[in-house]
Amino acid sequence: MLRLLQNEIIKLLKKKSFYVVTIIFILFCVLTNIVYKSDVSTSSTEVDPSTLEKENQRLDLTNSEDLLIYVDNLTTLKVEELKETYNSNTQAYLIANFLYQTIYNMYEAKYILNDQDLYQAYISELDELIKHLDDWHYFLDERLTYLEAKISSTKNSEQERYQKLLAYANYRKENDIAYDPTNYLHQALVFLEENTAEYLNLQNLPNLTKEEEERLAFLEEQMAIYEYILDTKEDILNNTTLRAVLTNFSAEFGLFILIYVIMISASIVSDEYARGTIKYLLTKPFKRRTILTSKLLTILILIPIIMVFMSLIEIIIGGIILGFDSLKIPIVLYQEGVLYTYSPLKYLASSLLSSFPIYLVIAILGLLLSTLTLSTSAAITISFLFYLLGNVISNLALIYDWLIFKGFISLYWDFSYLVYGNPQPYGSSVLFSVFIICIYIFLMLCLTYVIFIKKDVKNT
Repeated sequence: MLRLLQNEIIKLLKKKSFYVVTIIFILFCVLTNIVYKSDVSTSSTEVDPSTLEKENQRLDLTNSEDLLIYVDNLTTLKVEELKETYNSNTQAYLIANFLYQTIYNMYEAKYILNDQDLYQAYISELDELIKHLDDWHYFLDERLTYLEAKISSTKNSEQERYQKLLAYANYRKENDIAYDPTNYLHQALVFLEENTAEYLNLQNLPNLTKEEEERLAFLEEQMAIYEYILDTKEDILNNTTLRAVLTNFSAEFGLFILIYVIMISASIVSDEYARGTIKYLLTKPFKRRTILTSKLLTILILIPIIMVFMSLIEIIIGGIILGFDSLKIPIVLYQEGVLYTYSPLKYLASSLLSSFPIYLVIAILGLLLSTLTLSTSAAITISFLFYLLGNVISNLALIYDWLIFKGFISLYWDFSYLVYGNPQPYGSSVLFSVFIICIYIFLMLCLTYVIFIKKDVKNT
């Protein structure tokens, strides 16, 4: 048996297609890490001043609605003008968030209220704020004073909201966190500040609708995660790191695992017949059952080896491009009101293990088709189509509760929900899912052995 296993692995390693796929995978791996490093997901809305100026020229200022648009456009233009002059990240944030209202009030006083004295007062206020754009602490101190005054003048839920906002402002001051949009601690504080009111409101509402319950659950998870960031000062949401790539390893590289598995399993028998080497193999003192078992064991051994091999390649390439430091930062998951932390490598192992049944079923199917059709191309094509069909049926099963879907393997072969602590999407238990998978594998193996043992070599 060991000799047969050794021969099977040697034959697979001699296949050019194996190295072609490996080279493509490495190139794809490099490209993926470059994309993560550039963080193409981030985008900003650009304001075109000329467009707003042209729009203002077309507005009828005797019309109240047009006048409101005119004031909004003037405010935006002034904000963009100031950002051009004071263009650091912190200054741009201060202008957009602390000066915007004063600028709007200024133009409102001039064009809507027609109050020149008030207009001049807002000009003076704006000039004073502009003087402090180099010192963000000034704006923080003003906010602290405002929040303290609000706490003393409000009660109940409103007071609770201002107390939380004050706590976040004090955290910023104690940890000297500038209003810099690129700073992950600033991002966490902004999210918490912007969503505190809605979060507390939903918590206090009786008889929530389904949409409100879903929104509250989302906010509970996100608030807990951002609070964790403040507590630990760990940038767990950074998408430009090796850790982020490993978090999405199955989604990014799962197709390559599938290609390797199908390429091996769908050719391991048919290639023997195509090349005529099956005749030589059958002259050896091995039973047909033993020969097929050696091929099956080769597949079972190679699947985890492929997973480990691909993981190591990604870690090496990702580490070179993105750095290895992020591997020290845990992956945080929110499960039933509790945050759980996992090391990136442990999470990667769990993720791959949860998807192992998918590749195992496809591999056994590929072996069956390779034995049945004796055509590598047919076995590969049908295996891929079966996988794609499984994804389609799984999506349809989430929408339509049809009995015909209940027996299809794709509803049970993915155990990634266990990693996230979620329930099985189709209401099945883990044991029942394992049972269904075992039934499929048993039936396919029985059919494969029967066909292989009875296969007529003379006619091939």
